[in-house]
Amino acid sequence: MNVDKITYLFIKSDYKLIKINLSDILYLSGLKDYTQIYLKGKASPLTTLQNLKEFESKLPPDDFVRVHRSYIIAMSQVDYISRNEININGNHIPIGNSFRAALDEVIQKHS
Repeated sequence: MNVDKITYLFIKSDYKLIKINLSDILYLSGLKDYTQIYLKGKASPLTTLQNLKEFESKLPPDDFVRVHRSYIIAMSQVDYISRNEININGNHIPIGNSFRAALDEVIQKHS
């Protein structure tokens, strides 16, 4: 395991390899085998043929938290968290019951 913290990933999308900085990721949304990556300053998400589980294993767990079967969020981008959802940049992301404990743990670290 590499000790250096990863700061970017290369994503295959539209037959190109696109470098994305982790700091630009707002959240990731899973659709079966595909993942949509929502980025700061981009109107439409990048779509890549990788599932959320693959991203979950690559992304630093202190910065990115799986909050739902279909969503991984960037903790640094959260505007607010209400009872059942998280708001990032005006987008409402649901919190799945089975992911609540992991989210609370990360919140605790940052409180």
